[in-house]
Amino acid sequence: MKDRTFFAPMRLAEILALAWLAALGSVGCSREKSASERVFPEPRYPAYLKLPRNVEEIMPYARAAVRQTAGRTPLGLVEQGKTVALFAGERGLVEPNPLVLEALVEAYKEVGVKPLVVLPEPQEGAVRLGPGYTSEDGYMEVGNWVRTNFVDAEEPKTWLRLQTPGLYEKMFPSPPRQSRRVPVDPNRLKHLREHPNFIFWGGTLKEYLDRHGEKIDAVFAGYGGRPSTRKHLGEHGHKFYSNFVLDDYREVMSKIPSYPGDLWRLVEERILEPLAWADRVHITDPEGTDISFDLTEQQARDWFDSAYLPGHLLLHPGQGSMQLRSPFFPKMTRWIEPFSPHANGVIAGTRSHTGVYPRIEVTIERGKVKEVKGGGDYGDAWRAFLRWSRLAELRYPYHEKVGPGYLHLFECSLGTNPKYFARYDEALLGRFSTEREVAGVIHWGFGVDDWGFDRPGEEGTYDRFLKKSNAPRAHGFHIHNLFITYKVRIRGTHRWITLVEKGRIAAFSNPEVRLLASRYGNPDELLRAEWIPNIPGINAPGDYQKDYARYPWSHITKITKQIDDGTYPYLHP
Repeated sequence: MKDRTFFAPMRLAEILALAWLAALGSVGCSREKSASERVFPEPRYPAYLKLPRNVEEIMPYARAAVRQTAGRTPLGLVEQGKTVALFAGERGLVEPNPLVLEALVEAYKEVGVKPLVVLPEPQEGAVRLGPGYTSEDGYMEVGNWVRTNFVDAEEPKTWLRLQTPGLYEKMFPSPPRQSRRVPVDPNRLKHLREHPNFIFWGGTLKEYLDRHGEKIDAVFAGYGGRPSTRKHLGEHGHKFYSNFVLDDYREVMSKIPSYPGDLWRLVEERILEPLAWADRVHITDPEGTDISFDLTEQQARDWFDSAYLPGHLLLHPGQGSMQLRSPFFPKMTRWIEPFSPHANGVIAGTRSHTGVYPRIEVTIERGKVKEVKGGGDYGDAWRAFLRWSRLAELRYPYHEKVGPGYLHLFECSLGTNPKYFARYDEALLGRFSTEREVAGVIHWGFGVDDWGFDRPGEEGTYDRFLKKSNAPRAHGFHIHNLFITYKVRIRGTHRWITLVEKGRIAAFSNPEVRLLASRYGNPDELLRAEWIPNIPGINAPGDYQKDYARYPWSHITKITKQIDDGTYPYLHP
């Protein structure tokens, strides 16, 4: 692998120097804010996205993409002379996205990498997009969790049907929902089948690698779940570099791929540096989140050693435990037993990876979900499974320090690229996860996850437990916070360092970061957010409860229509 960044914990003198910079405003320190300083940034949305007409128009963006060495899809990590397989999703066959894939192939050839694009086999000349619902049905976050995380999904389905029969019928209607059928251009399909760098495959990623893996050096696949994908690929796991989200023109023909990789990593380093010295964390958000936890010295060291997942920093201690070194965990040097600080407080919000819902408020006591208020159908689903004694009694392998049960606070992950933006078009397909990539956005996750590896020498322990107990294998409940303020206190001092303030990463004001950014252009432009959310009563006109929190979908569809017809007042070039 090339162009990697490995960083070590700072010396105490260095962390105090960082705190001094905080006092000067380059990182941020704790003090009472004036009324004007408490104002949240005005909404923004990029207006420059255009439909490409040919491969040539895409090539400048594709060249940047295959040179990118940071983030969720670091195509530039593949070395010259190697063969890379890009596993595209169904959307890769929807116009104009095949042009994007062809451009990536040509860009890879220019740098001496042998590319192969693996496409899903269309059924009757069409692909199916989405699960058959929109992001209005945010409660389907729990439905997806039920469907995909149990060896026997009928057991949790039965519990849900007994607890909330009406909600069960909405989640699992009969007949089942149907995905949207989108025809594939037959001429395009013929062209791709004849193209030497494209192949169609109707099986799974692992099945393909079982049959053809000896010819492939690097793999990019999927839109999320990097650690679990690597784990489940077994003997092929070392070839899995990361996700492949660049099968859509909106991702490629944006400023995302060209955001400098060294700058991206430097910002992530500056965010993570204080973690090794933290003894307390406090997190707030204007939608109502207010939560804190304390850390022992050992927990802080383990957290620092396991928090670096590129583009998706793990800001809840213990979240990166049970991992092994990989292209997306380059700093891991040892297997860390799961642990969790005893967080206390409230996490509140209106959005998840699947969609939106009326404001939900989740009370956390000693790291576990204690109570759930609001949330509409989404909240009802939470409450149904919070009552399920089966989940509360589970004892997962290696989780002695975490304690029994399933509904623990597991995840607090931070997006780090200021050029990402929310994909409202995806909301029509029941997906709302792209905003988690945006710099300063945090998404919370609840549950226990098998995305890590068994203790060395005890391989198979976790899988045997899941099969025997029918326990959920992964976390599956999410809440997004868009204007987070995240502070850590340095051990043995009264100094608080602000990592994120009102949704803006404080390191963007760091002198070293701005100096590096100046090599590529105007630092203000390069570090400026392409997208800032629009939340009435917080950073946009209106009443938070009446105009947004009671029924967020109405506000989302209004914004989407305005963006589509060019009337959104916060569009920028």
